[in-house]
Amino acid sequence: MSSPFAVVESLLHEFYTPTTPNARKREIEVELLAFKNQSESWKTCLSAVSNATTFEQNHFLWFFATSTLDHTITRRWMQLGSSDRALLRETLWHTYANLACASAKRQRDTYAQLIALLGKRQFPDEDPNYLAHCIALTKTNFSLGICLLRTTSEEVVSSREDVSTDRKQYFHSCNSILEFLSCVQHLVSWMNTDLLSEYFFMSILDLSQWRSNRQDISLNGLSVLNELLYLQKPLPFSNILMSGVNGLLDQYHSSNKQHDEMYTDKFRELLRLYAIKYWPRMLDDLEVLEAFLNSLYCWTIHRNGAYDFTEKLEIWTPIIKGISAHNKLNRFYEIVQLLVPEIMRRTQFEYNKTELELLDNELMEDNTQTEWQQYITQCIECIALIAEPRSSEVFALVFSHWGRPYMYLRSLENDVDCGKTFDFLRKMKSQSLPENLRDFTTICQAVVRIIPLLENNNSELGNEINYHLNEFAENLWTVLKFLISNKLTVFDVDKSIFQTDFDYLYAQVLMAIRSILPLSNILKADQKLVTIFEALTNIFQTNNLLRGCTIIQMAASQLLLCISSVIRPKSLLEFPAIINIMQSGPRLSHLPSQVQANIYISIVSYLILPWKNVDERGQDYEHRSIMLREYVDSLARSFLQLDLNTINSAIIAESKISSMSLNLLTTFSLVIEYFKSSPNTSKDLLSTAFKPIITKALMIYNTFGQSSNIIATTVADFSLSVLHTLQTQLGTQFIKEMINLFITVNSRDQLSISTAAVIEKILQMFQLIVKHPGSASLTMIPSILDFTFAYIIPLLQQDDNIKYSGDITSAVYDLFDSILNYKWQYFYKFYVQPNGISSFQNAMNGSNGAITSTTENLHPEHFMAIMNAYGQILISGNDPNIVRIVLNSLQSVHDRWRLYQRPLFKDNLLASFQSALISVLLTGEGALHFDLLANTLFNMSQVDNIKMRESFAQAGLPINMKLIDEICLTKDIPTFSQKLTQLIQDAHCVHLTQN
Repeated sequence: MSSPFAVVESLLHEFYTPTTPNARKREIEVELLAFKNQSESWKTCLSAVSNATTFEQNHFLWFFATSTLDHTITRRWMQLGSSDRALLRETLWHTYANLACASAKRQRDTYAQLIALLGKRQFPDEDPNYLAHCIALTKTNFSLGICLLRTTSEEVVSSREDVSTDRKQYFHSCNSILEFLSCVQHLVSWMNTDLLSEYFFMSILDLSQWRSNRQDISLNGLSVLNELLYLQKPLPFSNILMSGVNGLLDQYHSSNKQHDEMYTDKFRELLRLYAIKYWPRMLDDLEVLEAFLNSLYCWTIHRNGAYDFTEKLEIWTPIIKGISAHNKLNRFYEIVQLLVPEIMRRTQFEYNKTELELLDNELMEDNTQTEWQQYITQCIECIALIAEPRSSEVFALVFSHWGRPYMYLRSLENDVDCGKTFDFLRKMKSQSLPENLRDFTTICQAVVRIIPLLENNNSELGNEINYHLNEFAENLWTVLKFLISNKLTVFDVDKSIFQTDFDYLYAQVLMAIRSILPLSNILKADQKLVTIFEALTNIFQTNNLLRGCTIIQMAASQLLLCISSVIRPKSLLEFPAIINIMQSGPRLSHLPSQVQANIYISIVSYLILPWKNVDERGQDYEHRSIMLREYVDSLARSFLQLDLNTINSAIIAESKISSMSLNLLTTFSLVIEYFKSSPNTSKDLLSTAFKPIITKALMIYNTFGQSSNIIATTVADFSLSVLHTLQTQLGTQFIKEMINLFITVNSRDQLSISTAAVIEKILQMFQLIVKHPGSASLTMIPSILDFTFAYIIPLLQQDDNIKYSGDITSAVYDLFDSILNYKWQYFYKFYVQPNGISSFQNAMNGSNGAITSTTENLHPEHFMAIMNAYGQILISGNDPNIVRIVLNSLQSVHDRWRLYQRPLFKDNLLASFQSALISVLLTGEGALHFDLLANTLFNMSQVDNIKMRESFAQAGLPINMKLIDEICLTKDIPTFSQKLTQLIQDAHCVHLTQN
């Protein structure tokens, strides 16, 4: 008769034979599983595994045997006697220690995994010499010893809950493993750093030096250092570490050796972590700081590609911020400021063509910036950071690069004006044209970024900077005249090689003018403004030669917006070009919606915002109000004239309303939203002008809100913007009628997921109303909650809609949270205390004393409905984001209003919430929300620790009740969290062992 193992071997051979049908494979799986669960099967497998040649002879048999041993150790450990455990340990150790040097990595790692699983269970009680054996093995066979140490380390901190917290502590407290930390990166990620020795740091720093013949050692050394610096706790021997890192930096930039790319990446990571973690310590030794900064600068300017340069600049960020924040470090600012000329050189083709031409300038579909733009932006942001404390000095350094590309552009204009056709065409066809255009654009972009910093430090501006600013303004105006003259189109030239760069240059010139306007009196002169407005009119026209370039149109609209909303001259409408733009309002539909919105906002800003340098009597609000109504009416005339009585179907409605009118509402949404932070005087004018449009939009929604999804979504989005900005101005009654309309329309039939976008907007409207200060919205809350529970909650409970309803669910629970936090008086009436302060004022001032509102709930049915909805989310736990919303809401409401102490909650809900929270903790998702769950349970335990103990007992935890008692009686959150962690982990361990 064949042996059981021969049968297994035969079954495995049959299973992996390609011709074996699936039905037979399922039968074989059942037979193999039955063999694996036999009490003595592991001995047969151990015999096979102990023969190292089995791996080469029959891979399938070897893997089955090792998986059976893994199953025995992790699942059937408690059924093994001491002699069986010893047999397992001794056999595996002997086999592993005698593996050949050329053995396969998979074979070696599997043996190490099995031995580590044993060690985790037997050390120190049954196998006190486990770690000593590991250490001894590193001396006789370094690779096997280190492999076993690494695997043991990974097992100790793994998420597998197959051993208790007490057993893990044996490994954490072990001292004898310290001498091998220099070889095991994983160990330092969890070891107690106080145990690390001075020799350890010196060894790791030595190993981290670049060795071209042993790159793996250098890389591993840096990996250990990075792992240490990632730790969120202080490290011992900081002086050794600091001098060692400085030494590595000196060695790196002074060496002529070619470093490996992976080593360079890890070294940059090391310096980034070091600069963040050790900046405070560097301040204590300014000599060390100076040496580090000098070495870092030399290393930074070493050319190794554009990406390498921006990654190095990121290392400087905490350093630049730190120097700017300390006056005593002013002498180091000179080193930092040296970066500015270097950055400018590295962004100019004149100096760095080799690196720059490798950057891709094609826009990727999944990105908003090209590789080139990302590089330039990162470099300029570093310059801006340096400029914050001394903007004038940095501006001068940047502006010094302006002359060359500016003169190149002037030479093009001069060639055209002087009839130098040959010279002009030669330049237009040359590769230097797009390069000079990019250089000009880059300098413009840098200046645009720095000028706001000059504005903030206006008192520092000296004669030299004012001279540069005036020169810059004049040059920009000259370039703008050249651009609008269309002289580049005089000759028939292939524009494909430079058109994109030309567009970016045009846009950047407009943005530069926008940025310098507040500081420049030159550009505010009428002659200059005429040229600027002529350019804007040209760009906004339908027949312009810019082929509808969006970035130019956007820059032009933002410039106009700056003039009308920031500069705010009273004389704006005295310019014919602006009158032309104002009268063109309804004829701008060819422009992108945001550009249209910016133009409309510009005109509206002029009409409703206070003019600068004009007193109150000269503001002429009455006349401006009339002009505003006329302007808004002209934009919306076709929309307001829609006769809804002639439209009898949704299809006709969409064709007649949607295209132009709905686009107009979308643009108006942007316009109204822009003024949400404006003064009430401006909002009053805005409300009066837009009220007919708001009313018309609501009439359209009443008629077609259910039958046309696009109309419903657009009107809802528009109404949301209206509530953001004009809720106070429109008045409580108007808002109430608006909300009742949305509720009525959406209550006519059961909601479906196709209206998800509309429902989400309506919920956001509810939330804005609830958050609005005052008690006016209290009368709307009953209808809001009734609608939510009657129509929206049932929609969310449909299983087939779960994947589409996440945003709606989030909006629903955000609404509940807003009602509980901002309109608590809907549930509990406030009263005035003897000192004349209302309990509401007391709560707003952060008082967490005695409860000062009535204990009787005014609307218990709605309160219980919200709480039950919260409980359902905790129990189902389908979406982690919604669970977090609920947990955060419970915490904030309790902190603000003492939720858990309220009789209605304490008597009816406390116990069930405790049980639900404990259940969540015990699930796999519990770790995601542990901090929130622990905080919530802690606060509940402070209200009633007896109920908390009962809830833990009812959860069926197979744990000593003494630990539960300690948890329930704990009075501080750190201890509570620590003991709760231990309870949950031990519960998982017992559950896994029993199963």
